[in-house]
Amino acid sequence: IPRAAVTPYHARQIIALGNDELTKKLSAIWGEVRDSPEAKKAELEKWRSLLTPEVIAKSDPAKGRATFNAVCAACHKLYGEGGSIAPELTGSDRHNLNYLLENIVDPSALLPADYRLTVFTLKDGRVLSGVVPERTDRSLVIQTPTERLTVELAQIEKQEQLPMSLMPEGLLAALGEEQVKHLFAYLMGTRQVEPAAP
Repeated sequence: IPRAAVTPYHARQIIALGNDELTKKLSAIWGEVRDSPEAKKAELEKWRSLLTPEVIAKSDPAKGRATFNAVCAACHKLYGEGGSIAPELTGSDRHNLNYLLENIVDPSALLPADYRLTVFTLKDGRVLSGVVPERTDRSLVIQTPTERLTVELAQIEKQEQLPMSLMPEGLLAALGEEQVKHLFAYLMGTRQVEPAAP
């Protein structure tokens, strides 16, 4: 399987299965699956030195919006547009480069319980993972980046809330430097812009 066929979201699901053989196969495709704190610090420093105020000012927020729509909008809402599985970004501290970088590079570092990844093993053998935005006495809703599933509690064999975010790590590394510059120009901007044409 080519590395590009396994997204960070899918890699996290494979790890969550707890199957050593699958994790070994994943590591063979991806290389090291978990980053050390030192690696995260190095990545933060790399982006801090690249994303200077001058660089961001020269970047194109319209191109950044196109990247946001492709990579972030399935989960995050900004200026009233996007998904609702993850925190709303419009009112966040987006003008603070360190705040953005720390939350993107290490999304599980400071994580409210509402946004922690929960893995469900169902009695029919399926394994689902996502966040739980709704729960009743009889069922719950599992929100993944691509779908919203209602599952009866009686169908759940095992449920485990993990100390990690649904937001995958490695998002910036998957983009080119130019895309990252434009993305930050959009995220740190003060108004909505039209997305650049593809």
